[in-house]
Amino acid sequence: MTTRAALTPAGALGWLMSLSIDVRAAAVLDAAGTVLAGDPALASAAEGADVMVARSERHAIVVRTGPRPLKRLLQADLRAALESLEMA
Repeated sequence: MTTRAALTPAGALGWLMSLSIDVRAAAVLDAAGTVLAGDPALASAAEGADVMVARSERHAIVVRTGPRPLKRLLQADLRAALESLEMA
């Protein structure tokens, strides 16, 4: 059995950015859209060609990617980081 530790918003971003060179910038937002950690410019970024978003009831993680991200892998990493935030 594996256990995960709860992460702070800054900790979740640090962990996420350590996993992929495809992440150029990232931010953790609360449910109201307030930036808790990371790049404030991403608070209003819409999902598109170079932006990926993972959402829950309490948080969202937004990342700006490079030109050729491994989208499925990055999406799985985003969900794992989001789950770790939810544990806090």
